[in-house]
Amino acid sequence: MNTVATTRPLGIEDTTEVSRVSHRLALGIHWLDALTGAPVAGDWVNDLEAIGTRRALWRFERHAQARQAVRHAGRLAKVLRLAAADKVATPPVDVADDPTNFVVRAFARRDPRHADYRTDNDPRQYVPRRLSLTPAQSGGVPPSSLANIRTAWLWPGATYPLAANASAIRGCIRRGASPASALPAAWARVVVTRPGAGVADFASETPLAWAHGDDRGEFLVVLGTQAVPGGVILPATMALRLWVFLAPAVTLDAVDPLASLPLEVAGSDPLNEVLSGRAIPAGYVMQPDFVDITLPPGVLSGVNDADLLFA
Repeated sequence: MNTVATTRPLGIEDTTEVSRVSHRLALGIHWLDALTGAPVAGDWVNDLEAIGTRRALWRFERHAQARQAVRHAGRLAKVLRLAAADKVATPPVDVADDPTNFVVRAFARRDPRHADYRTDNDPRQYVPRRLSLTPAQSGGVPPSSLANIRTAWLWPGATYPLAANASAIRGCIRRGASPASALPAAWARVVVTRPGAGVADFASETPLAWAHGDDRGEFLVVLGTQAVPGGVILPATMALRLWVFLAPAVTLDAVDPLASLPLEVAGSDPLNEVLSGRAIPAGYVMQPDFVDITLPPGVLSGVNDADLLFA
């Protein structure tokens, strides 16, 4: 007698749970040193300033290796659902106007007893940043994956530790009609190129190094091997050109200095030129008075204040 085996569909009672999603990552940021690629050191803080136009004021959770994260939970989850509904009702034309964007302030503290940013509490090893990031989500709910992790770079500040033989340029950018009345130009950007044989032209010159200016107008450019021409034998001097980019107008609030930081819109990419800090922020203007300098490799050189004075 032949028997016919029958099978039944598998049900939930036939499965064994091996993992469970205990929380979803709303946004995570991994901060790296722009020069070394290593996680940044120190008491690095991230504040969620807003989601779209909705004020948020959450502090990110700190994790190892300079990672910061906020979970999809509680009031944040509610705000993100409301922001997602706004996006459906009025689809944004530009990524900068996306109502689900997370606006993040990132800064360091010397003394953790001060919760908010203070200029006198900034160790100044890295320059603060302010980013607009678009997390992946559906109906206000992020995926149960690592899709919302971003990698961002931090650039040297005035006290960045330099190797003894580092090639670097230090300066202070100011604005004013004369040196006597000039004020520091906060949050400037500096790009270093090698001068060509013809007329100075930023668009045709190859960038060699970048720098972020701080709230005091000070910047530090650290030159890598690509900036040193020649082969085994180092040249006696290097000819370099500094291009300075400034916001049209910056009013530095003594109570909230980071409010004037440029908002860098990075979108949803895990890493791009904005996140790396090599893209010039929107609204910044290249100053017509570039600075040509000649300096020896392997030393820290300064730029004359008069050469960094702009109207």
